[in-house]
Amino acid sequence: MTIYLISLEQCTKRDITGLEKKILQLGSVTNSPLKKMWLIQSDLNAEEIRDQLLTYVHAKDSLLVIRIDADHWASWNVRS
Repeated sequence: MTIYLISLEQCTKRDITGLEKKILQLGSVTNSPLKKMWLIQSDLNAEEIRDQLLTYVHAKDSLLVIRIDADHWASWNVRS
């Protein structure tokens, strides 16, 4: 399985419970280090993940899905 970083920037305030539930269905969440950011392991590719999440994202919001190398990263003061 590949690890992906999913990040959402909301331009409108609303409940994102549906989006979070869908992310859980797409792969196993390994971490949520920042608000509206998730790290998941999935067999899907980035485009497939994005396409399945678009139903839960407002047209003015921004969504980013990136395949990452989990062996090379650094952070400071994030939730674990």
